[in-house]
Amino acid sequence: MFSTPEILSIAETLLSERFGGAQKLLEHQELSGSGHAKVIRAKVASSPLLQHRSVILKYIPESDDFLDDASLIREVVAYQFTNSLAEDIRPGPVLLAHDIKRRILVITDSGDGDTFDSLLATKEVELRAHILRNLGRALGKMHAGTAGREKDFHILLTRMLRAHPDTSELQELRDHSLVESIRIGAELLHHVGLKVPATVTELSEQAQHRLDSGQHRAFTPFDLSPDNIIVAERTHFLDYEWAGFRDATFDVACVVAGFPQYVGSLPISDDEADLFIEAWMQEVRSLWPNVTNEERLHNRIVAALIGWAMAGVSLMCFGSLSNAVALEHEEDHVIHLLRAPSEGPFSAEEEIMRRDLYETFEALSRFAARGTDNRMPEVAYFARSVADRLAEEPR
Repeated sequence: MFSTPEILSIAETLLSERFGGAQKLLEHQELSGSGHAKVIRAKVASSPLLQHRSVILKYIPESDDFLDDASLIREVVAYQFTNSLAEDIRPGPVLLAHDIKRRILVITDSGDGDTFDSLLATKEVELRAHILRNLGRALGKMHAGTAGREKDFHILLTRMLRAHPDTSELQELRDHSLVESIRIGAELLHHVGLKVPATVTELSEQAQHRLDSGQHRAFTPFDLSPDNIIVAERTHFLDYEWAGFRDATFDVACVVAGFPQYVGSLPISDDEADLFIEAWMQEVRSLWPNVTNEERLHNRIVAALIGWAMAGVSLMCFGSLSNAVALEHEEDHVIHLLRAPSEGPFSAEEEIMRRDLYETFEALSRFAARGTDNRMPEVAYFARSVADRLAEEPR
């Protein structure tokens, strides 16, 4: 594992090799990173060969999770792909240099804008509406600007895997784990007595299918988190460890659900969800005209919400997607987390995980209840029953 001075030294070498000269990094500041990554902002000494005044260094040390270890390859490929996009649709920073072996990336600095989680902390109705409209537009521009370019992404991924063949199988397994996590989550709920109705199973299977194929496919960071969305002159999405081409409505559903796997921001209200979806729809409607069919779009978002909710159950019960796939039949700790409120008390960690799942299922219940499809009341009732199981107080 590299120390901060070692990371800075390696980054200087990488930048010198990439841009020429003897690049020097001066002042530095450690930032909060995703997972176990170390993220550093460093000031660049004045150089005619490198115009950026500061850069971000991301170091991802090896972990015990074999699926997490394969994330670096995916992140580099995602940056290579987004580097090729026009600036007005590029969703995030530019990759300046990287070293797969030493697990370091050097990217452009998105600046000192606010993170989306700090913006969402406000209770000012008009400001929140403005923030969510901007997010809808930013996501829509990214989806509309990248749809149809999946082949380009996979060419880059194939080229990278050719250079690092030992990670090829892991990339497939990571994508497969997302699909499996939805199935496993439904089985876990059934195991603790929360019957999953046929309608929910049908929509859950649609969600699984749309992770692999579908009509509305576009580039997405997928694991959207408000602390990895920077709002400055433009909205930038950071953290591409799960990036790829998937059904774009998963991103929409992620926001509507209040960002599954992230506890802290105020829930998204029904009115705010509508504003966000409308802004997103205006950006993609010329590409996907059928998004203007309100019932059809609502059903697709509900399916994606179910996918997020079931995957969340898997993740919270097992701690990681790799554990969910490997340990799905080990039930004791699953029952423990999903026990009824009357069967408490719960540890602080359990309360956080249960609160996260509660918010996701509660958002699913509210959103499904607003649909016109005759299947939606059953979905809403099911989601409410799960939310009641996870509520802080017995109902």
